[in-house]
Amino acid sequence: MSFKLFRRGSARCIGLLSAFVTILLCLYYISIGQPNPTPISETGAPSAALRGSPLSGLTGFSVDGGSSSIIHQQKQQLVIASNQKKSSETKSAQTSVSPEEQSEEQYTNSNWGDKCYELIQSNTNITASEEHSKFDFQPEWMRSKEYWDRGFEERFDAQKKDKQRPPLKIIVVPHSHNDPGWLKTFTNYFQSDSRQILNLLVTKMQEYTDMTFIWSEISFLQLWWDQAHPTKQRALKRLIDAGRIEITTGGWVMTDEANVHIYPMLDQLIEGHQWLKNNLNVTPKVGWSIDPFGHGSTVPYLLSGANFEGTIIQRIHYAWKQWFARQQSGDFIWKPYWRSRKDKDSEAGSLLTHNMPFDIYSIKGSCGPHPFICLNFDFRKIPGEYTEYSVKAQFITDDNLESKAQLLLEQYARTASLFPHNVALIPVGDDFRYNKDREVDQQYQNYKKLIDHIMANRRLYNADIRFGTPSDYFEAIKERMKDHTPGFPTFKGDFFVYSDIFSEGRPAYWSGYFTTRPFYKLLSSELEHQLRSAEIVFTLAYNTARQAKRENAIKIYEKNYELIINARRNLGLFQHHDAITGTSKAAVMRDYAMRLFESTQNMVKMQESCLELLLQKGQPRHHGFLLSEFERDNFNKLPRKMPIQMANGDESTPTVPAGEGGAGGSSSSGSVGSFVLYNSLAQKRLEVVTLRVQHPNVKIVNDKGVELNHIQINPVWNITDTYEQGLGTSVSGTVGRIRTSTRQFEVMFVAELEPLSLSTYRVQVDEVNFKRNIATIYCDDCTESQPASVSPPEEIESSPTSVFEARGKPAGDIQLENPHMRLLFDEKSGFLKTITRKNQKKELLKPLQCNIKFAAYRSAQFHSGAYLFKTDPEQSEAEKEVLEGYTDMRIIITSGPIASDVTVIYGPFLAHTVRIFNTRTHLDAAIYVENDIDFEPPPKNRETELFMRFVTNIDNIAQAPMQRDPLKEPVDAATMPELPVFYSDQNGFQYHERIKVPAIGIEGNYFPITSGAFIQDSRLRLTLLTTHAQGAASYEPGQLEVMLDRRTLYDDYRGMGEGVVDSRLTRHKFWLLVEDLPGGQHVTQPPSYKVLSQQAQQLANALRYPPNLYFVSNLEQPELAAALLPLVRLLPKGPLPCDVHLTTLRTLSDPELQLFPSASALLVLHRQGFDCSVSAGRELSMEAICPLSSKGLGNVQLGRLSLHTIEATSLTGTEQKSSRESYHIRSLAEISLEPMELRTFNLTFRSEV
Repeated sequence: MSFKLFRRGSARCIGLLSAFVTILLCLYYISIGQPNPTPISETGAPSAALRGSPLSGLTGFSVDGGSSSIIHQQKQQLVIASNQKKSSETKSAQTSVSPEEQSEEQYTNSNWGDKCYELIQSNTNITASEEHSKFDFQPEWMRSKEYWDRGFEERFDAQKKDKQRPPLKIIVVPHSHNDPGWLKTFTNYFQSDSRQILNLLVTKMQEYTDMTFIWSEISFLQLWWDQAHPTKQRALKRLIDAGRIEITTGGWVMTDEANVHIYPMLDQLIEGHQWLKNNLNVTPKVGWSIDPFGHGSTVPYLLSGANFEGTIIQRIHYAWKQWFARQQSGDFIWKPYWRSRKDKDSEAGSLLTHNMPFDIYSIKGSCGPHPFICLNFDFRKIPGEYTEYSVKAQFITDDNLESKAQLLLEQYARTASLFPHNVALIPVGDDFRYNKDREVDQQYQNYKKLIDHIMANRRLYNADIRFGTPSDYFEAIKERMKDHTPGFPTFKGDFFVYSDIFSEGRPAYWSGYFTTRPFYKLLSSELEHQLRSAEIVFTLAYNTARQAKRENAIKIYEKNYELIINARRNLGLFQHHDAITGTSKAAVMRDYAMRLFESTQNMVKMQESCLELLLQKGQPRHHGFLLSEFERDNFNKLPRKMPIQMANGDESTPTVPAGEGGAGGSSSSGSVGSFVLYNSLAQKRLEVVTLRVQHPNVKIVNDKGVELNHIQINPVWNITDTYEQGLGTSVSGTVGRIRTSTRQFEVMFVAELEPLSLSTYRVQVDEVNFKRNIATIYCDDCTESQPASVSPPEEIESSPTSVFEARGKPAGDIQLENPHMRLLFDEKSGFLKTITRKNQKKELLKPLQCNIKFAAYRSAQFHSGAYLFKTDPEQSEAEKEVLEGYTDMRIIITSGPIASDVTVIYGPFLAHTVRIFNTRTHLDAAIYVENDIDFEPPPKNRETELFMRFVTNIDNIAQAPMQRDPLKEPVDAATMPELPVFYSDQNGFQYHERIKVPAIGIEGNYFPITSGAFIQDSRLRLTLLTTHAQGAASYEPGQLEVMLDRRTLYDDYRGMGEGVVDSRLTRHKFWLLVEDLPGGQHVTQPPSYKVLSQQAQQLANALRYPPNLYFVSNLEQPELAAALLPLVRLLPKGPLPCDVHLTTLRTLSDPELQLFPSASALLVLHRQGFDCSVSAGRELSMEAICPLSSKGLGNVQLGRLSLHTIEATSLTGTEQKSSRESYHIRSLAEISLEPMELRTFNLTFRSEV
């Protein structure tokens, strides 16, 4: 009966229950005489936390304020008890308890929600993909390049007669767009322009007392501040405090929004905001993102989390510009795409957004709908400069004042007519403007005359105009719209792909830069990984040293902290919208790459020194004994894996090749090598690790001292490593390129790594069992039959087949198989054809067609370049075969106990590997794909846009209603086009549905992905995960493709002035996953929001943040081996929940001494949404690695550190967040996160244990 009552959820029931709980509690307190309240669990009984606070370090910390605060807390507790549904984060009682007892306790957070949840799409007035599919992409106004037509003019005239309409209000915003690198390097721009602009501002604005200005790029501001005279610093501070200079966005750069991963996107925002707080004591409130090429919905989410009031965007598709103008919807509330079923209408993550109504942010393109008139109002005239505006514009004199004011005001009024509130924001500026003394005077004085004239006759003009800032604009429109119905419309979706029309009078799609220069995009994700790994381990090591009073270690960390600051700034700089996009000149790209490379090196060294401290027992006595497995020569080569050095043997042994028996020449049986695996993720993980060794006769021992049963010894091929000439039997020419090395071997094994841990593994000589672990090779021309003359004479003896049995490739198609699936490859091309999965009884299911195809689009000359993508309209076939020109094609099959793979090599152009695993874990469900791509020096492969395409029989067709506007043409089922739909990730943070729009060709249907994409039908989902940003598309049903690299010889006329010909050898890594969807998926109402499965999300994290491997050198010192801990758990009380990703744990700089670390760090947590119902099969589930739970974070302990305080802050850590916590949080266990949510907490560590 009680169940029925609860199910009906009657109000009476809840009332009775709450009263009952209240009485029980009071009795309970009285009986115990316990002053501190206890958290209330779902049942109302005191939860486990009464017996032990989840963080032992917090036992002594309670909220100040004596008994009054206790009574206040009790009241709060009773409210929570009687109102479970609305309860905020519960507070835990602080009773000290022994650590042993604590570790057994489980803290349950009742607000965490279910372990499996469904996300649904948020309710909004406008959904981007729905509107976009209905646009007219070849409008009549294309030739004139202006959408303002008679309809707009008539509406404008009608508004002038409307007595109800509020009067015209104009806010003029002088600005200068400073690119931190584009045609010149960052430093060169600073020296030639930006320093001068900032100097002029602080001097001139003291003279021109009503002039305003905005500044966005903190990278330039920091450089200026560090070199500016204190009087200038003070002047700037006064102008900012007075609100006359507004800092907009306040990121390190104005970030690109297509290619940037969530980690560096947030990190550069934190870096900018922390610098502003420490130096100018200001926190930005308004976003200004006017130059990124298309806008995503991640930036507004982050700005909303940083407590912003609004943001301004500029570059969106010309059809969107017209639509927003026609609908008067250019100011809208941008909402996240998802919500959980329980929040009906949450404001979290939403942000008021202003779309600038015209083409571009220059004066010509932004004063109103008619650029030829706006040109008259750009008053820059510098001797020696001849531009369209300097010829056309006339200075304002008493004679022309009235006519010019009238002309300008008509443009401004037309701009404001596109909004219901009749307020216009007018930017006055352009790239690197106000860099000349003369220009500041010209612009200010002429605009000042116009403004003064209009204000003097404001009754006549019925207008209000003044200099202002974006904050003034948002304040004005909120004021005017607060009583207006309807209010601001709501919007979900994004603005990719951007297309301009004003340049040539025909559409030009900016989808090339999603893939341009992949080598640099990969360098960025490499630094992102190393910086994140270093940040986390630095915070833990530095505070461990502080609490243990290790003076020497503290000095070293304080000295080296500056390297972390530089790495943050170099990574942040590269997220600029002309850097990671690959759209700067080649010399500028090299400058960026040098910065990324240097910081990557420094962050690897930083990890080494931090891990050294954490690995040693007691007082750290040893230094410099860790060494990265990668050698990085310089930025334009791929990092090289080095072989581990085995100690105790004769030093000369490593170079002796393996003898006939396969045992390493004279390597002594006692030799041993040791290495550390650092897992920077906060979950347990299984990882296939590969290690280079110098002899094949080895075994691997894990951190518990247990020998691993399953290892595999693979050959190292001298294919891509053409610069490793000395290491194998390779000589130049095609035959020599493909030999196995006799001096290096690869050991592959499965490592089980604890969450956030350092595990020490050992390699030992194994004379007995190693042969069973050696992989078998099948290939036609790497066997004995090769002429002896290929090898240098002394090495003929030790031909690679002495270690590896190389057999001829069997005839017919190639098969790879593991317990979960069977792959079939074409015998001629070597590319994958089908995937056949097995059911739980290991019977084969129906094969899934999955052809992998490499081909390329031919670039349209002058219309496809660094920015733009367009296929050559002259050619009958859009695609070209790229592999036909390479005759020396090889297929190599490797088969072993852990992994089997097929590698296809097409000359120097492509080495493509597909690998499956046999580990008896969830990894067996995934297929690993790796491509080494080298376009070779130009003119080879010119006008080539290379892609990898998966052709499947998955029926990814969009639902019918989206496809057609019934008013335009009657629906006929037979003619309904089948439009493929795919899901592309955005910034590694969220997924967007992409439905093909047939009217705009392939270039308008290519979308940016940062970490993955998937296609699905009612039964299956095919997910592709990647390491770095690239373009992706699904242009035909069943197909998913990603662009790999591009070479276009000509400039595309968007300002860069060069083609893209500096491609280098790049290595692209992917996971491919085929998963089942729950049977019979129907269209749900409201529609669900699609996200990855738990397994796909884990694989994506693992691909982005692989475990770092460090060799332990000088192991011959016996005391070093004794001093090292075999396993260090930095989360000793257990992992974070499966879907909670530790985005970063970032030490804050000391506000007084900014090059030194403080005792505080920002903890950023991201609850990555995942779909429980999608999985690769029950026997391959993630339960073993990461069981799902609904308990919340549980007992989180960071190393052995004790915490002093925990504060919930805004996303960038600059302000305390008041949304859910009314005061300091007592323990991390109290934190709640909604699915998909990103939150920041400021942790302050104690100075003693």
